[in-house]
Amino acid sequence: MLFYINWTVNPEAFHIAFLSIKWYGLLWGTGLMSTFFLGSYILKTLGRDEEKLTVLIQYIFVFGLIGARLAQVFFYEWDYFQAHPEKIIAVWEGGLASHGGVIGGLISLIIFCRRNKDYPLFWTIDHAAIVVLLLASLIRLGNLMNSEIVGKATDVPWAFVFHSYDNIPRHPVVLYESIAYFLIQLLQLYLFRKYRDTRPGIYLVVFFLLVFSVRFLIEFFKVPEGHIFWGVISKTQMLNLPFIFTGIIFLVLVMQRKLHYKMSSNGQL
Repeated sequence: MLFYINWTVNPEAFHIAFLSIKWYGLLWGTGLMSTFFLGSYILKTLGRDEEKLTVLIQYIFVFGLIGARLAQVFFYEWDYFQAHPEKIIAVWEGGLASHGGVIGGLISLIIFCRRNKDYPLFWTIDHAAIVVLLLASLIRLGNLMNSEIVGKATDVPWAFVFHSYDNIPRHPVVLYESIAYFLIQLLQLYLFRKYRDTRPGIYLVVFFLLVFSVRFLIEFFKVPEGHIFWGVISKTQMLNLPFIFTGIIFLVLVMQRKLHYKMSSNGQL
């Protein structure tokens, strides 16, 4: 007889006076702090000024949030939001698509680098790819605490029963993703210790190729959102493909040593 994990965690972590602190928000906040500390480590190691790091993270957070929300609205729930446009800004009710968050984050880096000439664009994007995966891992743990984004029914011994969803044992797909992102984060840090700034583009290869390949594969175990193409591929998997192809392009360029960092206005990389 198999014994499954009965998942009935309260999304609320604790109360402070009249303020309710949710696990999701707590893990989001912890993830942003981890991004700051990892970013600080990268900049200190390379001898670069950390003064603008907080501003950079604020850019990424704001534009990433906007991008994630707009992707959810237009790619996954357009029919609902078209009928309820006032709900588009209600991000506290849930509904963020990570692919849009990545695009929003990239836009934020472009805007930040245009306003801060001492941060070369390609260098900044490449190194940002080192520090964001622990945030992604913790966000997925937040999804787990909310019992959302559930997997397909299964009889594997580590299956979760999400009682707020139904009473069927299912793949804990967000836990799979969280573990995968954490391991890729460790890989990024290992590569940074090994290469520093000597292999431009290598961190983007890992980010685009590994992260979105993992996303593509895990989707086979997830209850799909939206349309299924050819009876096999979900809409989310289709969204992963451009990122995977981008990773392949960067891999070829890195192997051929075609990528280089430009100097900033103060003479640094």
